[in-house]
Amino acid sequence: MGFMDKMKAAAKNADSKAGEEIDKSKYRSKIADEKRLIKETYEKIGTAYYEGQKNGSIPEDDLINYCKQIDGSLAKIEEYEKKIVEIEEEAKAEREKNNAEAEQAAKERAEAKAAAKAEKAKTADDNEE
Repeated sequence: MGFMDKMKAAAKNADSKAGEEIDKSKYRSKIADEKRLIKETYEKIGTAYYEGQKNGSIPEDDLINYCKQIDGSLAKIEEYEKKIVEIEEEAKAEREKNNAEAEQAAKERAEAKAAAKAEKAKTADDNEE
């Protein structure tokens, strides 16, 4: 692969990597938000249970709702983690495509150069005759 082809592929790949990291960071931020929500919900469960023990009446409905909130957050986290993997796979495929295109362009240029050289040699041979 020629130098310019390598440079073009490297530039495209750098752009792809930057976009990948931006997209992944958005999902990492969402995961962090869900983890904070889970922690807060665990605290609410503990507080509700403690208060219920003190008052002699544990609010089961509240505890069930808190558990459902945690389950929902865990499901979102799993979904976000899958999105991150998808982003990584798509970006890798894009970089591989960029490299393949650069290699193909270099190959075509080399073939064209060889054909031009052969044509020039043929013309020179024809002129000698």
